[in-house]
Amino acid sequence: MLKVILIFLIVLSPLHAVAPVSETLGRIQTSVASDSLTALALKAAGESYTERWLEEYAVDKVSFGEAYSELLASVLPMSNVIAGEEKGGAVALRSLDDGTTLSFMFIDGKIAAVSQFP
Repeated sequence: MLKVILIFLIVLSPLHAVAPVSETLGRIQTSVASDSLTALALKAAGESYTERWLEEYAVDKVSFGEAYSELLASVLPMSNVIAGEEKGGAVALRSLDDGTTLSFMFIDGKIAAVSQFP
């Protein structure tokens, strides 16, 4: 009986905790470092798409704006957002309110590309 209890405690211990998983995003981040790409992506996603947004977050205001203005103007700001794990300088985000899903790709701490997926 003691063996069963120990195994049960080990399995439920925080050391063996697994991040929640989303079909769309994969593993969900449950804590975000304030200086991470994820924190930056969440901040950018929570703001309206404006000229100031471009200046603050985009790698190249002109070409980025030409490529993504229509998309970002239609989906930002996102609310009630979850983030997948950072992978290769990219962060995928999903709004639990409306299902909007975006991926921000970063270069040198700025958003260089955006993709939307179902």
